[in-house]
Amino acid sequence: MQEEITKHSNKIYKTVKNSEHTLGEKVKEIIIEIFIIVFAVTLSIWLHGWSEHRHQQEEVSVFLANLKNDLQNDIQSIDTEVKAYHKTNVAYEKILELSTSQLDSIYSSKSKVSFPIHSHGQTLNIGNYEGFKSSGKIGYIEDEKLKQKILSYYQIYVPAVSEVDKLYNDFLFKCFDKTIENADKSEKELYSDPKYKKTVEYLVKLGKNNIRVYNENTKPLAVELIKEIDKELGK
Repeated sequence: MQEEITKHSNKIYKTVKNSEHTLGEKVKEIIIEIFIIVFAVTLSIWLHGWSEHRHQQEEVSVFLANLKNDLQNDIQSIDTEVKAYHKTNVAYEKILELSTSQLDSIYSSKSKVSFPIHSHGQTLNIGNYEGFKSSGKIGYIEDEKLKQKILSYYQIYVPAVSEVDKLYNDFLFKCFDKTIENADKSEKELYSDPKYKKTVEYLVKLGKNNIRVYNENTKPLAVELIKEIDKELGK
């Protein structure tokens, strides 16, 4: 394309220098050559823009396909975490329901009350999103609705899950601290202690709240995003 423009620029120069043509002929030829040059430049810019846009959309398609896999894994992780919360909550509630006489019976038979431990950490995948965002390519997504949902999921809902999990873990460790603080007491006395029971009650409340955050907020948006991505990718 550059060679073609140079060729027509030389023709303009030769036309100006050509003494055999009249001024009117020179002007006409120059206008034609300028038009050709402008057309060539415009076409070159358009082709470059089209090629760049096509490359960007190919990158978006790859990103969305990878993001779909991440979201599918997120849903599985969410289901696993919710089950874990349910399981520990049920166990804690059973401990809270134990009366003094029931505790006496358990420990007199040399049995023990099992206190389940399940800490929760980062379970959602953010690598592909963070990589695409940090490279400044989020703007390549032309569907504004889809782009906003992706941003909401990764900037609001994923951090919210991490935050409620952290809060739960912190309170779980407080339960351990209380156990250590009351090391001089037997387990039977500890589980009968009203203050300790209040701590476990709050832990159950946190678990129920986190189940709500997972099931009512994060998971529905992940499911919705998968549908939107399938639509965008034409599946």
